[in-house]
Amino acid sequence: MTFKKLNTLKSKNVKIMDNEVKLLLKKEKQAIVKTMAFMAYNPSIGRVMQKDGVTLFKDMASKNVKKLSNINSASEFDKFHKNWMKNFISKMKTNNGRVCSYGQAQKAINVFLKLYVDWAKLPKHSVSRKIRSYLHVPLDKILMKAIIKKYPNFYQKTIKQYKKGNYNHSLSKIREEEYYKWQYFFRSQYPTKPLIFDVIWALNRKSGG
Repeated sequence: MTFKKLNTLKSKNVKIMDNEVKLLLKKEKQAIVKTMAFMAYNPSIGRVMQKDGVTLFKDMASKNVKKLSNINSASEFDKFHKNWMKNFISKMKTNNGRVCSYGQAQKAINVFLKLYVDWAKLPKHSVSRKIRSYLHVPLDKILMKAIIKKYPNFYQKTIKQYKKGNYNHSLSKIREEEYYKWQYFFRSQYPTKPLIFDVIWALNRKSGG
């Protein structure tokens, strides 16, 4: 092969690589959303949901992140959140074929939004700063038990009415009304960033859990 032909081949390879890089750059935002959706869904609720649930959730996340920039108030965020929850519950089933509860649906959505908006500052910093104070705290048994211990008056006046039978704050038993009682409590305690209460989960969960 002559030196001239070698240079021509190198030029073609560079051009091919440039096109590939352009394609990857174009797809990067979508890849970030889907990866974070996977990271949120599988550890938080995937074990009790239908087998292909993570694929459906990644598609939901990809569609819903496009709406974040238009949110300008807590009430608008709550409307956005309720619509996503409604869509999740209508499409997802548990691993035994049952309709998932409000408590189960919120976990994946709230963990994803925590990762995407608060931690990664996406879809961009200005949007993250604007809406992070509206984000909901992911509910789970660890967090709820800790809050009940630290804020007994809140529990007695607001939550105790929902604890019936063998409930014990299982996500499968939580309905929309109770869910919002928890979220309004978090917002009232620290309006700047209600999600700070999620730190309780990180500090109290068992190693490897």
